[in-house]
Amino acid sequence: MDKGTQIYQKLIDELAEMSQECAGQQWALKGRAVGTDEYVLRLNELFPKLTDDERKTLAEFALNEYMSGMFDTLAHLEWYIDCEDMKITVDGEELPTQKYNGLGGDFIGRRDEDDKWEWE
Repeated sequence: MDKGTQIYQKLIDELAEMSQECAGQQWALKGRAVGTDEYVLRLNELFPKLTDDERKTLAEFALNEYMSGMFDTLAHLEWYIDCEDMKITVDGEELPTQKYNGLGGDFIGRRDEDDKWEWE
């Protein structure tokens, strides 16, 4: 396997792993946000008013939004690759972003631990 493919697979796998949790999700699960800005203070007032199930639902929502943002970013980069002939290179190696299912498709395909497809 060429170096560009190895780097690409590693990048997608790292993003898929990163998308398994996020700060907002952890804050909701723990019922405590970290920080001192107004937004965080309002969250810390809200969390104690929620049931455990409501906090779990909020945590799930936060994680889904985080993952969605990652996917949307990858889809936007893919638009540039498809429509503007953008290339992604690392250490002089061009990443084969269209070798499999595209940035977003590869991210989704490698994200689900229970149904993760294997790299060819």
